[in-house]
Amino acid sequence: DAERGQQELIEELEEIEEEESKFCTLPRGGNTFTIRQVVFQKGPDYKPLGFSIVGGRDSPKGSMGIYVKTIFPNGQAADSGTLKEGDEILAVNSKPLHGASHKEAINVFKQIRSGSLLLHIG
Repeated sequence: DAERGQQELIEELEEIEEEESKFCTLPRGGNTFTIRQVVFQKGPDYKPLGFSIVGGRDSPKGSMGIYVKTIFPNGQAADSGTLKEGDEILAVNSKPLHGASHKEAINVFKQIRSGSLLLHIG
């Protein structure tokens, strides 16, 4: 009976772990997960954002989140120093990117033509 109860607990924990892994798609060091906010501006009076993204549910490496691939010099990302290569972009202006394809994520950025661009980074 104790063995059966232990097996049920293990299955329950595996389900929880599976649910949590849907949010954070890459293994992370440590036991903490910090979400931070980064704000950029879009419009004719501003420098380009200055970064590229990789990933998505259609990634050749399998379904994954959207990540910062490259920070380009002379863009807002390089100037601010707040965005790093490898950061996961969880949401753009409160629109979650979880489950988005690469193209859908690109379109989220393109739809914002001017004003503030708030990134939630994990």
